[in-house]
Amino acid sequence: MVWPNQVSGIKKNARSIISHQAVGASKRKTLRKGEYPRMEKMLYKWFIAQRNKNCPVTGEMLKKKAMKLHADFKEKEGSFHASPGWLSGFKTRFGIRLLKVCGEKLSSDIQATDPFKHKLRNIIYELKLCEDQVYNADETGLFWKMLPDRTYVSQTEKAAPGRKAEKAGITVLACTNATGQHKVKPLIIGHAKKPRSFKAYDIPVDYRNSKNAWMTANIFREWFHHCFVPQIHKYLLQKGLPAKAILLLDDAPCHPPEDELKTADGSIFVMYMPPNVTPLIQPMDQNVIRLTKLYYKKHLLLLAVGKDDITQFLKHLTLKDAVSFLMLAWNQLQANVIVKCWKPLLVCLNTTEANESEDEYDDIPLSLLRQKILQEKWKEVHDIQGLLQVVLPEEIYTEQDIEKWNSIQVDEEIDLDNYAMDTEESGDDSQGEGQIGNSIKATEAIKSFDIAIAWAEANTTDYAGILVLKSLREKAVQKSISEIKKQTSIRKFFQ
Repeated sequence: MVWPNQVSGIKKNARSIISHQAVGASKRKTLRKGEYPRMEKMLYKWFIAQRNKNCPVTGEMLKKKAMKLHADFKEKEGSFHASPGWLSGFKTRFGIRLLKVCGEKLSSDIQATDPFKHKLRNIIYELKLCEDQVYNADETGLFWKMLPDRTYVSQTEKAAPGRKAEKAGITVLACTNATGQHKVKPLIIGHAKKPRSFKAYDIPVDYRNSKNAWMTANIFREWFHHCFVPQIHKYLLQKGLPAKAILLLDDAPCHPPEDELKTADGSIFVMYMPPNVTPLIQPMDQNVIRLTKLYYKKHLLLLAVGKDDITQFLKHLTLKDAVSFLMLAWNQLQANVIVKCWKPLLVCLNTTEANESEDEYDDIPLSLLRQKILQEKWKEVHDIQGLLQVVLPEEIYTEQDIEKWNSIQVDEEIDLDNYAMDTEESGDDSQGEGQIGNSIKATEAIKSFDIAIAWAEANTTDYAGILVLKSLREKAVQKSISEIKKQTSIRKFFQ
């Protein structure tokens, strides 16, 4: 209930509230000013000016500039030391946060985006393509066994002993069309030529291998002609569309020349984007891949819930498990989210006839579209935070920790020995006998689903049925977490 005096106070301070929201301090609960409001206002203006020029700003730079401004204004008697406490308060008041500088973003060529958009528009018009026939593909690295490795320690601890980081890595190629209605089967690149965990398993992805589990020109060429083109033909036939399409790619060294990536009649071909525009307009880089990896990590944590030994759980995790989680994540990605990720590239093309859903998106500024995607991303981040508290209760993770965990790429530091650990999982031998009806506990159901999944994977290749079992297990996990929270609150009530 909101009291009349509270409403009156909100109205009275409306301008102040709006101004604080505008500078990004959306998490503040009070509007209390600092001791040096004039100096801080000028400092924030300086900060914004530096960021508009893409200049990195450190805490020391802010403190030095604050000292200079304070000496100029002499706003308050006494000494001003720009202490760490003041800096923390200043960042909170003005909504400033710490981010790692992304070289790819800073080196982006903004001037090259518009000419490329116009060139793409002309090709689409000339060939009479619709958005169902426009595709984009991009690679990403995934450490499929890795959990976050962060914990708080006391001042006397010089190191933080814990689990050995599992660096078994794969490369994932993600590809969709502009409507989000066709998500091409993911391509997985691992180290092992024939992973043992794939034995008698009808994998739902295309799998290839290379020495470092990276994309190569030969693998990409083979994927284009033998995986991508057949899937496009099948999809366009189902849609009643001509068998012609364009695949947009970045200029990565592993991508072959354009003349090697087209069908014999030239109806399906690739078009390369200019260098340094990937973080600005490439659809797969506009949160499609990032959300897919967040979904994957959420499924990984859901499976980890209820395991007594996390180290042993990760040790026995197989590439088959990773493929299952990845497909759950890929299927979870909704078409409307994919469409939003295409908007920075297609916003001025108008390649399809207007309909109600497109009109809805066309009326929304790009900034709001990005905000809607971020809301979906942060929802998953918060869910992962809750799961981590259950799986690793001895450790505390922030949103920044999870973002860092999600952004780790497969690189030269891959532990190649871990790739060979695609052994068959032994399964859970425990028998969950629970009773029929509501008396069955969620923890008992989790054990039963573990047994059912192990049996299904050993005796059938029905991938859809296995996915159903894993989905039901996740619901039991979520139910178990809610029961734990209720029990904790009851204990606190009687303390």
